[in-house]
Amino acid sequence: GINAEYGDKKEEKDKKDDVPEETPIEELSEEDRALKEDLEMLVTRLQEKDQSLWGPTLEAMGKSIRSATSSMTSVPKPLKFLRPHYTMFRELYQTWPEGNDKKTFADVLSVLSMTNPDQEEKATLKYRMQGAGGEIGHWGHEYVRHISGEIGRHINEPDTNIETRNSLVTLSKEIVAYDMTHNTESEACDLLMEIECLDLLEQFVDSSCYERVCLYLISCVPYVPEPEDKNLLKTALNLYYKFEVYPLALRCAVQLNDMELVQEVFSNCKDPAVQKQLAFILGRQQLFLELDEEQFPDAEELMEIMSNVHLNTNFQSLARELDIMEPKVPEDIYKSHLENVRPYGPTNVDSARQNLAASFVNGFVNCAFGNDKLLAENGNKWLYKNKEHGMMSATASLGLILLWDVDGGLTQIDKYLYSSE
Repeated sequence: GINAEYGDKKEEKDKKDDVPEETPIEELSEEDRALKEDLEMLVTRLQEKDQSLWGPTLEAMGKSIRSATSSMTSVPKPLKFLRPHYTMFRELYQTWPEGNDKKTFADVLSVLSMTNPDQEEKATLKYRMQGAGGEIGHWGHEYVRHISGEIGRHINEPDTNIETRNSLVTLSKEIVAYDMTHNTESEACDLLMEIECLDLLEQFVDSSCYERVCLYLISCVPYVPEPEDKNLLKTALNLYYKFEVYPLALRCAVQLNDMELVQEVFSNCKDPAVQKQLAFILGRQQLFLELDEEQFPDAEELMEIMSNVHLNTNFQSLARELDIMEPKVPEDIYKSHLENVRPYGPTNVDSARQNLAASFVNGFVNCAFGNDKLLAENGNKWLYKNKEHGMMSATASLGLILLWDVDGGLTQIDKYLYSSE
């Protein structure tokens, strides 16, 4: 009946489903099909016994791979078509006699092994070391990145001997030189940190990329353990030193908390304007250097800057320049008139807690300006609106307002020093 007929058809369909469908050749574009056929022909040639064919065949295969890996957004077509032959290539490689052809074959295998999912044996690096060498960047950026990762994993293994380690360091130098000229300085730094050879960095850095390199090194400092953090800072300091960027070199020396280095950076700077900048940086960090007048003609002025003698004058000059000398009141900060809250009862009731808050706000908002509208005009009246510790805090806020003003500020604060309250 109908059911039997339906069953037969279903069985036929299941049989069809069991047959693995081969990807039809029609799916490939004409260009891809031609490439695939060419590569298949090269693969066949490699398997022939005639050794005179091997060199030109590998050269043609390498050229095809290089032209496709220069910009790698997906797996390049040559690698895709050659991937099924990878295992056969490896077996074939073992049977070849030593010589230039075998080294060229190793280079091709090194690139092919990137597409091999079994990365445990670090095949890319292994075949690179056995290959003819040549410029590493020819095989594209992704290949260089892949090799970097494998070096990092391999060099730290306990069974890596001195000879292998030296070979890996030499290969790393090639990679770092490539990275520096291709705007991937961070990858070069990562590799050198991984193989613990950060001291090699200096020879590869030039004036076009030292800023990015130093910025990356300093950004890494909070994320690495001791003593690696000091090593990064010293490398950045040496680079800034090399290109005579003394203010940033000084920052690194201060971060290292090494006063000898601080003194050395300061002494090597010969530009009087930059020396003043360095003095301001040290003054901000409350570090002081005794300067020799013979070595520094402006020694007295520089030491005054480091002692923060002119801090108040400079701050007030800047405030006048920006036209912000007008004292502010806490209400300017609160902006309570904008709040859409209907008050209950009288609004002008004094609260000790509110007054204490106002004292703090007033102190911070007028900090170092030397003038305010609460304490300077009628200090005693405002102080007695506070109680106990509040009174002390309100008096202390006057110190905030007169911050850094040693000459004029002490006379205003002096009268409160003898108060019994």
